Amino acid sequence: MSTARRDSSSTFTLPTSSVGYVAIVAAVVTGILHLVLGIVFLFRGGIPSLTAILTQTLPVLFILNGIGFLGGIGVYLSQYWRRELHLVAAGYAGATIVAFFIFNGGFSPLVIVSKIAEVTFIISVLYLYTIE
Repeated sequence: MSTARRDSSSTFTLPTSSVGYVAIVAAVVTGILHLVLGIVFLFRGGIPSLTAILTQTLPVLFILNGIGFLGGIGVYLSQYWRRELHLVAAGYAGATIVAFFIFNGGFSPLVIVSKIAEVTFIISVLYLYTIE
């Protein structure tokens, strides 16, 4: 984010641009969807053993992706955020979209909401990169 919003006395600060809030909401939506769906897929059929968890790659990737989006919000709001990280965030969301097509996922209402959130996120962070 902009150095104008960084206050050295505060660890976390809020965005000064409304587009920053749009990016946060989009990240929350896709992050929670991936986290919840990963947990549902992982625990389908009961509590898995550690071996079963390690062999269920896709649910684990969903959970890690959700954690990545939600953790990214924390970094974005922290004093550690730098302008260049907007590009990293856009690439992260883009990789999520590409991974969906590589794994040949089926479309559902939740997938559509998630992909719309990810595209919104990419547009938002690229806009923030250009203005800051």
